[in-house]
Amino acid sequence: MSEKYQNFYEEYKNKLFSYLIYKSGDHETSKDIMQESFTRHFQHYGHDAVLSPGLLFTIARNALVDHWRQQKKFPVSEDIISQIAADQESSLITQETTDRIHTTMGRLPELDRDILTLAVGGVAYKEIAATFGLSIENIKVRVHRSRAKLRQMMKNEVE
Repeated sequence: MSEKYQNFYEEYKNKLFSYLIYKSGDHETSKDIMQESFTRHFQHYGHDAVLSPGLLFTIARNALVDHWRQQKKFPVSEDIISQIAADQESSLITQETTDRIHTTMGRLPELDRDILTLAVGGVAYKEIAATFGLSIENIKVRVHRSRAKLRQMMKNEVE
């Protein structure tokens, strides 16, 4: 593996894993799909002069859909927070908050959920735009509107 690809891997492995854990809700599945995605990306595109994170995320998303089809199991909206926590009380509060956010995000359109998840995970707007075939400006607007809508829906829940 070239040093360039190794740097690419180091930069995007956590971002890709975060995205996959959000989408699948399963730690082991996310690890497997992340590994498979980097392998496919490297085999087909790893030697190109320009490494595309957008392409990597597209490969991962497609691999996850393939996995669900093979399992005949599609994700349900459930908590994706870590199973093990040192402080149970803190973990419960975090879990309730995460459940609330996850449930509220479930009411956003799927494309907006995916875009917001990637943006919050630290993926650059340029890469998100490439992943979904949209303009950077469109991604910025969607992230802004999704965040505002999410805040408003959560505020309405409390009232």
